[in-house]
Amino acid sequence: MKKNVGRYLFTLIIIAGFLTGCATPYSPLPAFNAQPVPNGQFDKKVEHLVFVLDASGSMGEVYQGHQKLDIARGVVDNFNKTMPDVDVMVSLRSFGHSPKVSSQPTALMLKPQAYNSAALDGALKEISAAGGSSPLGRPLKEVAVDLKGVKVPVAMVIVTDGKEASSSPLSAAQALAADHENLCIYTVQVGNDSGGKALLEKIASAGKCGKAVNADALASGASMADFVKEVLLTQKNDSDGDGVVDDKDRCPNTPSGVTVDMNGCPLDSDGDGVADYKDQCPNTPRGVTVDMKGCPLDSDGDGVLDYKDQCPGTPRGTQVDAVGCPIPVATKSAEVTAAGTWLYQDIQFENNKSDLKESSYPTLNEITAALKAQPNLNIEIQGHTDGSGTHDYNVGLSKRRAQSVKAYLENQGIAAQRMTTEGFGPDRPIASNSTKEGRARNRRVEIKPVQ
Repeated sequence: MKKNVGRYLFTLIIIAGFLTGCATPYSPLPAFNAQPVPNGQFDKKVEHLVFVLDASGSMGEVYQGHQKLDIARGVVDNFNKTMPDVDVMVSLRSFGHSPKVSSQPTALMLKPQAYNSAALDGALKEISAAGGSSPLGRPLKEVAVDLKGVKVPVAMVIVTDGKEASSSPLSAAQALAADHENLCIYTVQVGNDSGGKALLEKIASAGKCGKAVNADALASGASMADFVKEVLLTQKNDSDGDGVVDDKDRCPNTPSGVTVDMNGCPLDSDGDGVADYKDQCPNTPRGVTVDMKGCPLDSDGDGVLDYKDQCPGTPRGTQVDAVGCPIPVATKSAEVTAAGTWLYQDIQFENNKSDLKESSYPTLNEITAALKAQPNLNIEIQGHTDGSGTHDYNVGLSKRRAQSVKAYLENQGIAAQRMTTEGFGPDRPIASNSTKEGRARNRRVEIKPVQ
């Protein structure tokens, strides 16, 4: 008896050691670098999204260092993290089950409801352990019940290893597709069981659309984003290819390659009303009127743009300065000084008087003609004397002589408001007052053009 007991204990120890040695450790899934699909760029192509998740005993196996159930849950979780916020009904049904999860062969962990990321995440977390058999046909039949009366497009995503299943899942999928002509079936295999792969490919082909993929192919953020788009979405139309979808594009038919703003309209960086791609004069100051090429106007064609032109309407061909004002044209007999004044030595007056000599008339008539030819030109008439006599007398004499010139020009038809006078007396000599020639040179009249 003691010998038999000893053999029994020895056998138990051997079995325990064998089981311990065969237990395969597994590690958590690596972090998923989600690439969420942005809102607004896509339209939904289905109204219902159904997840069917395998939680049977075979999902407790280790595949590539991770438990299959963790991989399967990761597929749905990553799908959830990648989805945009779209108005679709979502449900989650699992099958198999550890007793601590459910005593039923299949359970509706998330009833059909408007998509809510947190609700789907919470339902997924409840499927915490694998166990039981793999009656895939059973949950597909229950999905038919869940979708009873639903006539809108449906996408179903089945995540399983495909093992321990009979042929009944295929017939159940075909029956489900027959009841829902707008059903697309996507199968995601966890692991590499060849029989499971063949079965899942057939199930996927039972729907109106869909495909069979392996979970390994969905591990990256980019690949999962592509999968989400394929299952759930359709790209919104962007007829002109400017990156702004048609229903938000306020400027349809933008030429290819043109940079646009968030409304799909070509940029107009300087705000002149001409799009950058047509603007031949970028960086035009704000508020400046431009032509159809975006260039500031030069209405009078003087080479100075309107917004800089202080003398608009200058006659064609007139020489102008930097601000668009005509450059005063001196008379032939004038000596143009460095200061820009017109100096006249031959405007003569009676000795110590302001009375003009008749010899001055030809020069004054020449000035009259120049002023009539330049109607926008105003002048300051400046009188100068030599240094003989008292200062105050000479200043007064120079003022009177300037006024005599003004009176003559006014009498010839030059408007008085175009002319001012100033007398400088001997204060601005241009030659020495110590010589007769110098004094004669200092006795003069100058005309200063005033714009």
